[in-house]
Amino acid sequence: MFFSFRTREAWPLVCAHRGARSIAPENTLAAAKAGLAAGADFWELDVQMTADGELVVHHDDELTRTTDAAVRAELTHLAPYRADALALNEIRQLDAGSWFVDRDPYGTIATGEVEAPDALRGVHVPTLREALIFSRDNAFPVNIEIKDHAGRPGDATVTDKIIDCVRELGMPRMVLLSSFNHGYLRRARELAPEIPRGVLVEGSLPEAPVRYAADLGAAAFHPDHTLLVPILVSAFRAAGIAVNTWTVNGEDRAEELAAMGVNALITDWPQRFVPYLQGWEGTPS
Repeated sequence: MFFSFRTREAWPLVCAHRGARSIAPENTLAAAKAGLAAGADFWELDVQMTADGELVVHHDDELTRTTDAAVRAELTHLAPYRADALALNEIRQLDAGSWFVDRDPYGTIATGEVEAPDALRGVHVPTLREALIFSRDNAFPVNIEIKDHAGRPGDATVTDKIIDCVRELGMPRMVLLSSFNHGYLRRARELAPEIPRGVLVEGSLPEAPVRYAADLGAAAFHPDHTLLVPILVSAFRAAGIAVNTWTVNGEDRAEELAAMGVNALITDWPQRFVPYLQGWEGTPS
């Protein structure tokens, strides 16, 4: 069960969203290492499938925001540079770090929170296998978000391939599978009931959300934090289903959610939240 991730009871677990993306380029091994160094309990990554059926760690359908794909002359014919339009060897050549150094999206380079930022230039988009090996070797559990491939070639196979990779590396107890595409969660339950699953939701809650998650056999419910109120968290706790909420970046809201009794806060700022929540003296409702 997902509760095997829990190492303490006094405060919610901290999940490093796409790694510690406020101090390193998101969904890279550099971000995973930063999340680990910050003391996060586990980290979250996103999985896309390439044109040749390989699994890479990347959030957006297109590669332009967090790589230099659009300025690679040899890739011009592949615009708008969708992850599933490029082969793995093409994606591996991309620079997935310079954008972070140049844009300083969280202002952490300007404040000096990022040490040696130029060392982040040229980092690669990792494969899922590489990310899982890092997690396994560092005893750092991981929440794998399966990006929605509906209408794309990977739709029928992405879940199966992820499960094969997790099993090959002997990591079912270190992985939580989550997705906004709940059909993938049903498929995962069928193929690998031993791997826990988390139901991602945003915008609005499903009807009878606790029963909905239970019917999916979910170990966890992953709502946008704006959807949570104390009575809902209590209902999930009573049903034995963890509540891991995203993306929580404000300390006041973190304290409110901790008081509700959420199991984990998924945040871009694990380096700040870990020491902050360790000092929190509230009691879950």
